[in-house]
Amino acid sequence: MLEIVKKDDNNNYILGSEPKLIKSKIKFKGKNNRLVCEDKVVLNDCNIYFEGDNSIIYLSSNNHRYHIHVSIFNNSFLFFDERTYLASKVSFVISEGRNVFIGENCMFAKRIALRLSDAHLIYDVDSMERINVSESVYIGDHVWIGQEALLLKGIQIGSGSIIGARCVLSSKTIPSNSLWGGIPAREIRKNVFYDSASNHFFTDIETSKSMKYDSDRWIYRNEGEILSFDDIELKLKNIADVDEKIKFLIQIRNNKSHNRFYIPDE
Repeated sequence: MLEIVKKDDNNNYILGSEPKLIKSKIKFKGKNNRLVCEDKVVLNDCNIYFEGDNSIIYLSSNNHRYHIHVSIFNNSFLFFDERTYLASKVSFVISEGRNVFIGENCMFAKRIALRLSDAHLIYDVDSMERINVSESVYIGDHVWIGQEALLLKGIQIGSGSIIGARCVLSSKTIPSNSLWGGIPAREIRKNVFYDSASNHFFTDIETSKSMKYDSDRWIYRNEGEILSFDDIELKLKNIADVDEKIKFLIQIRNNKSHNRFYIPDE
């Protein structure tokens, strides 16, 4: 059971551990929402707004500070697994009952925005049917999102992939260990991985040493237990109770299979 840190009259809870706030705000405007914070959660220059009802924000333990601006509406969740680095404030707009899932050890560069909705409605002239329903975004483990990238609805990114600077990505499935960039996004190269070490202070000696990698720890394969993002989305959609949803998210959090979010190149 998660410890209750705070509770208000509208059945909104902060659970787990009390986060450290640095120039940050948390506002519950609706009812029956949950903010879950594990140990060592520091919110630095964050704005978290629960605009509607029955939504969840889950922040896993992190050796980096969180820098996020979140507007989350009804029946949605935002989940961060552990050890994700955010270089500056990342903007999230999460609505229409859709979700954002971010795996562990990811890296977000500066000025990134993520939104699941077009905010307004678009219809086909002939059928009069709506054609722009919001969709969830799922990001696997050890994914690097480049500076000023814009991540839109319907994205699934497999573990080990790289999204280039100023890339606009929408309604795409990104295979593991691939590099994407451009407007609109396209695959630039297959079979790549990155290491988060910074090369800014490298001398010729460090550059020379960096030219060959001696580990396969950032390579993801079709081996062991693999979790389908589509299956996760369906299971969560079928869970009405927010506290039961949290239990399911914790199950995923506790699954440490290296290849759990592998996506094949098809």
